[in-house]
Amino acid sequence: MIIKLILILGVLSVMTGCSGYVSGTSLEFAEKTIIVKRGGDFQAALEKAVPGDTILLEAGVTFSGAFTLPKKNGAEFVTIRSSASNDKLPSDGKRLDPQKYLDQLPKIVSDVKGEPAILAVEGAHHYRFVAVEFGPTIEGLYDIIRIGTGQEKSIDELPHHIEFDRVYIHGHPTLGQRRGITANGKHIRVVNSHISDIKRKGDESQGIAAWATDGPIEITNNYIEAAAENILFGGAGSNLKLVPTDCIVDSNHLNKPLAWRESDWVVKNLFEIKNGRRIKVTSNLMTNNWAMGQDGNAILFTTRADNGIATIIEDIEFSGNVVRGSGGALNILGGEGSGGHRLTIRNNVFDDIDGKKWGGAGHFMKVTDWNVLKIENNTILQKGNITVAYGEPIRGFTFRKNIVFENEYGMFGDNLGSGQKAIDKYFPAGVFADNLIVGGRKDLYRDSNLFAASLSEIGFTDAANGDFRLRPGNSYAKAQVGANIEIRKVGTK
Repeated sequence: MIIKLILILGVLSVMTGCSGYVSGTSLEFAEKTIIVKRGGDFQAALEKAVPGDTILLEAGVTFSGAFTLPKKNGAEFVTIRSSASNDKLPSDGKRLDPQKYLDQLPKIVSDVKGEPAILAVEGAHHYRFVAVEFGPTIEGLYDIIRIGTGQEKSIDELPHHIEFDRVYIHGHPTLGQRRGITANGKHIRVVNSHISDIKRKGDESQGIAAWATDGPIEITNNYIEAAAENILFGGAGSNLKLVPTDCIVDSNHLNKPLAWRESDWVVKNLFEIKNGRRIKVTSNLMTNNWAMGQDGNAILFTTRADNGIATIIEDIEFSGNVVRGSGGALNILGGEGSGGHRLTIRNNVFDDIDGKKWGGAGHFMKVTDWNVLKIENNTILQKGNITVAYGEPIRGFTFRKNIVFENEYGMFGDNLGSGQKAIDKYFPAGVFADNLIVGGRKDLYRDSNLFAASLSEIGFTDAANGDFRLRPGNSYAKAQVGANIEIRKVGTK
């Protein structure tokens, strides 16, 4: 039997410090369930819930307030979800389409300037949001969802086990939004969700950013659009000098809408690690990036000493991804903090890397000062150089079994020129072998490589429609060069 509890405003505000409460409204309680209807007090429900409870927010209703997730004892999740029945929502494991399901989602939006809609601090843990919409903050300031503060004094103070499944997070269409989620906690999951309109003028913006955490973090099967960085690891310091660790970024679509090219939103890149350890970036579709706030490179692995000597990038796997439409592909820099170590770029397609079209230089890779860099079995369709190397050399370099274009300068070394002499100086004892180089010449390289005069010689399955697998049986397929990716399966589960 459902018991209606009438909560008196004065008493409740003393007990919970809640916002957005309307006098004379009620919460409804059933076994392990708290129902919050229009005008109900969501903060009161958060305070009342015990581990294992479900809070049902009325579908289609907006709940306004700067809500805080309280710390509770126990290791069961408090689930906050739409009151809509499961048959009116996307099934488990399916990405949310907000246009299709918007009427079924309750909406949580901050009504306090400068404050997020959801704040998790002081070790709050085991909260799961399912089928909920989160709207922009006032004037698009700061974070819509903030997990952690970066000011924690011990690991135990980090929020942990907080999940977002099939949620819709978005900024304002004209004011934008600074950030969708700050994920400075442990065991954070963002899955099957849609994050959009994260953009700012004169300021950076990120769909998801994490810097004051040691992980793990999982970001799987989401659509994420943001102007500066769609996903960013690192970029700021923390009291505990933490390194985002054991993170998974899998089967997402990271995108910048082409309409943004006609605006002043500050655009930088699609994915960046400035500080991170054991991060796997697999099977993502990454589309549209142009020179604006940066030089047009889509993917950055660049140590930045925001976290002092604790800053490091190591043991990173970037595989099975499709990067399409950018002024450059990779920027790799390992000279700050404790440096960059052991980066593998394998079995990816880099398509339409064109400086003239997107701004930038159109190079595949700009690189300096790295320890162990493996680039293998990629298909690279770029209009600029294979690489521009500068500064300190790259130790432990392997560039093998890739399909790539020589273009004007191929493997180019700053203030030196191109070809084998650039490899010898900037990639000492490196391996550059068994690649298919379109437009290249054998005499430019010491190691054995394959050469084709033009793209048409290669024998792709359906290059016009983005299928760059080699047709079975041709000589290059037998040599096992390039990526082997079924394009239609990339960027979604």
